[in-house]
Amino acid sequence: MSNHLTTAKTLVNLNINDNTLKENHKNDLLEKGYCLIHLTDSEWRERSIDLEVVSKVIDDLTLKEGWKGGWDHRREDIKTGHHPEKGAQRLNNLIMKHEQFRKLITLPESLAASNMLMKDEIALSQIISRMPFKGEGEQAWHIDWMPRKKFNDPIMSVLTFICLDDFYKENGATRVIPGSHKFLKAPDNESLYFQDHPDQVYIEAKRGSLFICDVNLWHAGSKNLNGKKRRYVNIAYRNRKIWQHLNYKKELTEDFIKGLSPEEAFLLKVRDEDPERNDWAYKNRNNFFVKKFYNILWSFK
Repeated sequence: MSNHLTTAKTLVNLNINDNTLKENHKNDLLEKGYCLIHLTDSEWRERSIDLEVVSKVIDDLTLKEGWKGGWDHRREDIKTGHHPEKGAQRLNNLIMKHEQFRKLITLPESLAASNMLMKDEIALSQIISRMPFKGEGEQAWHIDWMPRKKFNDPIMSVLTFICLDDFYKENGATRVIPGSHKFLKAPDNESLYFQDHPDQVYIEAKRGSLFICDVNLWHAGSKNLNGKKRRYVNIAYRNRKIWQHLNYKKELTEDFIKGLSPEEAFLLKVRDEDPERNDWAYKNRNNFFVKKFYNILWSFK
C-alpha cells in the first residue's frame, strides 16, 4: 500500500488540509516569507509531544555528544578534529534518539506549510537542534538554498523551528528580513554579512512557538548576549527530488524502519522503492560543476 502514497494522499491520511493553517499564517508565509504560530502545552500534548521531555532529551544529548554532536552528515570533519561551528551546540539524527522526535515527522503545521509553498512531492530532509553559546553563535546572513533566478522558480525547502525556550534578542533570537524571500539573490550578493539591516526583525517568541519560513528568506542566528538557553528543534522539508541532509536509508536501523507507519516511511524516503541518495554527489555538493549539473536536473518536472 505504501508504494502508492503521494504527498497529497499522505496529508489526507494524516488529516492535514487547507484548514490546518489559519489564513493569517498562510498570508504571512506568502508575503513576509515566514509566520509565527504559538502552541500551548496542551496543544502540544494533543500532538503527543511533551516539550519538557524534548528539552530534557536535548540537554542529555548535549552532555553526551559534546562538540561532535550535530555533524552526522559531516563525519570527515569529526575525524580530523575540526569543529564546524564552535559558537553553537548542534545535534542531529534526532529521530533515532528519542520517540518524541519521531512524532515531529508528521507535525501538521510543518507539513501543511511545506505542501502549500513547495507545491510538489516533499520529503523530510532532517530534524536537528542548535543552541548558541554565551557571547557566540552569531551567523552571517544567509539562505539555506541556492537563490532563485526567476520569480516562478519553485521553492525547494521549508523550515520549521520549534522554540524550546523563550526567544528574545538578548539570548540570540534569529534575525530575518521580511519579504526577502522574494529577492532573486543571496545576502552576500549585496555584501550583507554580519551587519545590521534597516529592515531586520528579531524573531522574539514564547516557548512552544513555531517559526516557519520559506528557505529563501534572508535570516541569521544572532549572538547570545546573556547566555540564557535558546534551544530549538529544526524540521527541514525539501522537494522530494533533491538530496536529504541525512541519508535516512543508511542512518536509520532496519528495525526502526520496519516500525514506521506507511506515511512516515514515505516522508523519510526509506521504502524499498525510494532511490538511494548519491553520497558522492552529496559530499561534493558545493563543487561548482556538481551544483550546476544537479540544479539543472532538479529544474525538470
